[in-house]
Amino acid sequence: MSLLMSGSCFAFVRDEFADEILKDTEPVKPVTNLNYNYESCEKIPIKLKIKQNISTKKDGVYDGQEVLFEVRQNVKYNNKIILKQGDLVKATVDGYLSRGMNGIPASIILDNFEMSGIDSKKIKGFYKKRGLNLSLMVYPIKWALTPIPGVGSLTNFILGGNAHITSRDTVVIYYYPNWGKTKESSPID
Repeated sequence: MSLLMSGSCFAFVRDEFADEILKDTEPVKPVTNLNYNYESCEKIPIKLKIKQNISTKKDGVYDGQEVLFEVRQNVKYNNKIILKQGDLVKATVDGYLSRGMNGIPASIILDNFEMSGIDSKKIKGFYKKRGLNLSLMVYPIKWALTPIPGVGSLTNFILGGNAHITSRDTVVIYYYPNWGKTKESSPID
């Protein structure tokens, strides 16, 4: 009982301390763009293929690496071609994870897709590719072997698969053409 009371007493003291420190500061209001509208769910898939294969094997990929794609097929909106087959698209590696112990796979994350004639703010999403996940096989073996001293830990040395993005992969991102259009434009205060 005394432990419970002392915990709530500390909470009160901490709140009083924070109030004293923050009493002369104004809260910062976040900047909001009231003219931007995300209500439309209309999306257009853009299918891409990579120009040069990338992989997590032997430091073959790094954060910020620029990656080139080409459009697999013409992309149309309102019966107009907005991207032609073969057009180049740039993206960057936004992050990658090396493969880990116990079968954890490597992964590559691509983002910041840029293409001519399309506002990058209207492109949603990123692309993530993972290697072979062996953890669903490794963990049951690990726990089955755990009663034998030291043997269950041997599964720690089983690594997951590397992640590869090749020209055989179809990378799909989505273009939302109506994002940013407002029903009624009003000035921002």
